[in-house]
Amino acid sequence: MAKTSGTVDAVKEYLTDLVVPHHRCNVNIIPDHITMLHGTKSKKQLSRKRRAHKSNTLTRKQYAELGLNTLPRKQLRYEQMLPLHKLWRGYIREHLELEEGDEVPQLHEKRYDEFSKQLVKMDFHGAKLRVLQSKCQTLVGLNGICVMDTKNVLKLLGEDHVVRTVPKSECVFGLNVGNMEFTIFGQHLTMRPAERSVKKIKNYVEPFM
Repeated sequence: MAKTSGTVDAVKEYLTDLVVPHHRCNVNIIPDHITMLHGTKSKKQLSRKRRAHKSNTLTRKQYAELGLNTLPRKQLRYEQMLPLHKLWRGYIREHLELEEGDEVPQLHEKRYDEFSKQLVKMDFHGAKLRVLQSKCQTLVGLNGICVMDTKNVLKLLGEDHVVRTVPKSECVFGLNVGNMEFTIFGQHLTMRPAERSVKKIKNYVEPFM
């Protein structure tokens, strides 16, 4: 903030008044030693800044209109996703703390509940999934590598190099990890991966095999 003569005089007068009267004649205030600090921003200034910041971000509608949350249906190659699947296999073993020879915990075992919740929380990008059951019979038997995991759907890239959209809530999915086979109910996956990974699951998770 620029210093004006009026401001400096006001500061000098204020500081002088703080001194005992009979010593005020000895007070020597040097204007160059006075530093004026900016005051806090008003609510109006902060509100204007927030509006400016908000205007620079895309809304979900704009995001969708630009096609930023879609994948080309026939331009991806299955072989290109195999390295992603390999990374996912390492991730899932670490996420579930699996070792060679481990078996899926049974329903009556103590660790079943926590194990099933961690399974539902995992990220499925790179997982090889297949549709075991569905309200739409044409989806049953579809399989492929998951290339997109959104709130309501999974997009699977099949060996025929075609990306297919599968609704989560209407399907039951199967996947294999080593010698273990899992059955996952899609209704437990109906949220974005980032939200699902931190959500506390309080409801009973249906059995898997």
